[in-house]
Amino acid sequence: MGCCSSRAIFDDAVREGTADNPVPRGGNKPFTKKGVTWTSETPIRQRQLKVQRDAFWDTAPSYEGRLEIWQALRCACESEDLTLAQAIIDSANITIPTGNLTDGCYDELGNRYVIPAYCIVDPTNLIKGSSSENDEGSTSTHQDDDNMDSKLLLGSSTGDSSSQLTVRLSNVARDVHISTNLEQETIGTLRQKLCANEGLDGRKFNVRIVFLGRMLDDKTKLADVKFEEGQVLQALITEKS
Repeated sequence: MGCCSSRAIFDDAVREGTADNPVPRGGNKPFTKKGVTWTSETPIRQRQLKVQRDAFWDTAPSYEGRLEIWQALRCACESEDLTLAQAIIDSANITIPTGNLTDGCYDELGNRYVIPAYCIVDPTNLIKGSSSENDEGSTSTHQDDDNMDSKLLLGSSTGDSSSQLTVRLSNVARDVHISTNLEQETIGTLRQKLCANEGLDGRKFNVRIVFLGRMLDDKTKLADVKFEEGQVLQALITEKS
C-alpha cells in the first residue's frame, strides 16, 4: 500500500499537462541530433529525401497538435545551426525530455509531437551528388534579394505610411520598435533596419525573424504576415561559426 501511494504522489509531482498527455517536469534537455541515425531501404538522393520530408510536415498538422508548433519544429529540424534551432524551440515553449525529438516533445498545453529520424538527419546511405551549380544559383538569388531589399529600404524612408513593429531580441531579451511601411517593405528590409539600429554586423551574426513559431522568408511582404495589435516578432540572433 505504501509503495503504491508513494508512486502516485511521485507521478503527480513530476508530471504536468493533461491526464492523457502528461508532460515530464524538469526533464527538458537541449535539442540534439547526436545519436539520431537511420538508413533508407534503398539509397536515395537529396531531392527524394526532401519530398519525403515535405510529405510529413505537410500532413502531420492535420492529425494532431498545433500548427505553429509543427512549424517551429520544422524550422528547428531544418536548421544546421543548433544554437538557432534551440532558440526556435525555446521561443515556441517546446519541452524535449530527452533532447531527442524522435522520443517525443511537448508544447505548453501538453500535446505530444514525435518527429521521425528522416526529418532530422540524412540517411547513412544518402547519394551525394555535385551541388555546385545549385549553390551558385542560390548565392546569386540571395544577392538579388539583398539588392531588392536595399532599394525598398531606401525608398520606404520617404514614405508617408508607417507602422511601429515590436521585435524581441533573443540575445539580450529586449524589445525594440522598428518603423516600417507594411505595404512596401519585406521581412528582409525589416531585418536590415534591425541590424542597422542595433549595430549588428551581418558578417558576424545570423539574424532570423520568427513569428508565432514560424521562420519568415526575407521576400515575404510585411503586409502578408497579418500582424495583430500587441503581437511581437522574434529576432533570433546567433554568432556565425
